[in-house]
Amino acid sequence: MGGGGGCAQDYRVSAFPPGLHAADADAQFLAPFTTWPDGPGGVALSQFQIAGIHCAACSGIIEAALLKLPGVAVASVNPAAARLALRWRPALVPLADVLAALQAVGYRATPDVAAPARELRRQERRQALWRVFVAGFMMMQVMMMATPAYVAGPGELSPDIDRLLRWASWVMTLPVMAFSAGPFFRGAWAQLRARRLGMDVPVALGIAVTFVASTGALFD
Repeated sequence: MGGGGGCAQDYRVSAFPPGLHAADADAQFLAPFTTWPDGPGGVALSQFQIAGIHCAACSGIIEAALLKLPGVAVASVNPAAARLALRWRPALVPLADVLAALQAVGYRATPDVAAPARELRRQERRQALWRVFVAGFMMMQVMMMATPAYVAGPGELSPDIDRLLRWASWVMTLPVMAFSAGPFFRGAWAQLRARRLGMDVPVALGIAVTFVASTGALFD
């Protein structure tokens, strides 16, 4: 702890970032770098960039200083990225007090306005992985349902079982069309409404034509 305190002293700053120390901690000001899980006026999750972090001990110093404030529930510092994630109630503790607590231990915070964009990209990547998973999983199930038709000898597969397997294969493609391929259809519809032709239109058209043709061949 003593070494961490020395680190903080070496990088002490004497002024807040311009405009932050006088700003009210309201939803409009916090919006660029804050999310409100329970709606404005409740718990806020704010992201800050911290200047002056040069060792792992700095994280503990910052977190301990902020957790002493009323209304601060969680303070989590990523020392490698020099970022602070603060879960707090602005109605109980002004932003000026948060910044003053950081300054008192030798650090300066600026709003991490890129945090919402990073979170959006993270959610999009996660959603894309789920779409790939659903498409791959359903593909394996469809192939499993189609295998008996390829390996069965003449007369070994009854018409009822064959019809059941065909219906099961078709039903399993519906989540792929609705969920995995959904972004292509939504993008194509938006482009057509805007009277613009983008890549989503031919991709969605190809998927739709293939699905209709395969459906016709499946039940022919």
